[in-house]
Amino acid sequence: MPANLYDSRELTAYRGHIISPVQEQELKDIRDGVLIVDDRGIIVFCGAWSEFEKNKNSLKHIHNYGDKVIMPGLIDMHLHLPQVTVTGKSGEHLMKWLERFVFPSEARCADPQYALRIANWFFDEMVRNGTTLGVVFSTIHKEATDVAFEVASRKGCRAIMGKVLMNANAPDFLTEDLASSLSGSEELCQKWHGHDNGRLLYAYTPRFAVTSTSELLTEVGKLWRAKPGTYMHTHLSESLEEVEFVKELFPKSPTYVDVYHDHGLLGHNSIMAHAIHLSDSDLDILKETDSSLAHCPSSNFFLKSGVFGYRRVESKGVRFGIGSDVAAGPQMSLFCVMKDANYMQPDQWLYPTELLYRATLGGAKALALEDKIGSLDEGKEADFVVVDPTHRTGIIDDILSKPTDEILSALVFLGDDRVVESTFVRGKEIFNYESAKELSQSRR
Repeated sequence: MPANLYDSRELTAYRGHIISPVQEQELKDIRDGVLIVDDRGIIVFCGAWSEFEKNKNSLKHIHNYGDKVIMPGLIDMHLHLPQVTVTGKSGEHLMKWLERFVFPSEARCADPQYALRIANWFFDEMVRNGTTLGVVFSTIHKEATDVAFEVASRKGCRAIMGKVLMNANAPDFLTEDLASSLSGSEELCQKWHGHDNGRLLYAYTPRFAVTSTSELLTEVGKLWRAKPGTYMHTHLSESLEEVEFVKELFPKSPTYVDVYHDHGLLGHNSIMAHAIHLSDSDLDILKETDSSLAHCPSSNFFLKSGVFGYRRVESKGVRFGIGSDVAAGPQMSLFCVMKDANYMQPDQWLYPTELLYRATLGGAKALALEDKIGSLDEGKEADFVVVDPTHRTGIIDDILSKPTDEILSALVFLGDDRVVESTFVRGKEIFNYESAKELSQSRR
């Protein structure tokens, strides 16, 4: 127990079944555990309640969740804010799906009032699902992106987000001239990157190579590298049709990975979503440049895009986490995404412990934030969720008395938003199941 534990003005205890990843196949597993959080939202102790019980008088508040699970907040490495309105729109592969459903929905964000309503909906859904950090695509609209940051700031959410850049092969109503697109992104970055001591961070966000000219990719790469600590977030090799189109657009680059590499978009804090159709040499480049991947199994399943090489990527040592990719992913729950990650592997079994790792500490490592979030360790920021699997129909009533591997299996293969009781960021509760239910009933 840290010597300075009692130096804080206010300590709060959260007692329950602590489950937190240590590495891919190893958990911190404490049945009657306690998380002690100081008034800055920092974890000062995580261990057995018996180790702390004699000091309980030092605590201002004790929240006893009994045998419910306290686990790290979930990290969604790739999702689209404006697409929350078109979740579940099926019947097309990627390129046609974008044209038919996505581009029209994003165009509506030109209206600031509409953008505000959608941003409120989006972040409410995010925390309802136990997601404490979302890596978010906005739209091309500067004002809509600014509004989204304001909503995330007000609600206490953690986000890495950016304005989308597109200047080719997209409808006129969703393309900008290069100078405006770049300046808008730079101004938003200056305003929001590092907000609230790093709770909000900026990601330069060219949609993908298909909707970008070579000049745009080059210039956004320069902006990104000029602002250390920011992120680069784009799509890579999601569908075969897309890959073939990129070959036509950038004939001097041997592969899709080379397109981004040639334009200075790979490196530490570079996040490539999907990354399905890659060669071993592509993976070698991603490893050498220390780029990260966002695996989006639900989306790949839904749009029939292909199968992510989970074990290949893992064996190459490329950092990766998982993403819901709403709305191509038909739900925001990362429990559902974890399940789909296993279902999508035809010859490999992915176990609940390693899937939980990818949704928490693995995602934090992929974002170079493992010193702050991703696990329940002393000194980290208190991003965590309280989950009760019995809220979900189909899960046995006494599941919380079962071995931990059975609890995790129920959460991963049967869980969804209903199992999330509370969501905390930096020790502040930003979602509560009962309060949300009461609010919903009052609006009827």
